[in-house]
Amino acid sequence: MSASTLMRDVSMLVGLSEENLLRESMAAYLREKKRSLMAEKFEILSRYQVTSAEGIKKRIEEGEIHDHPAWEDYIELTNLIEELQRTEDAIRSLAEAA
Repeated sequence: MSASTLMRDVSMLVGLSEENLLRESMAAYLREKKRSLMAEKFEILSRYQVTSAEGIKKRIEEGEIHDHPAWEDYIELTNLIEELQRTEDAIRSLAEAA
């Protein structure tokens, strides 16, 4: 079954236009991605008992925690925060396009 046929069939099944089904599907995917990113972010922050990436950096610089693997976690966290922002921007753009 082709993607366009599947889209048509599912849109008829759920009573949405194909465009609205696509928009709602993308929004649901992005919201789930956001939840996953937030969970990863919380796990890293909790591990170091801080509230921000800068908190990890400060604890490393002050010698409160070992720099390995804390630096790697700091880098991962900053990347997660950037990805979370891009995901939130995409969710907002979808909402504005509705």
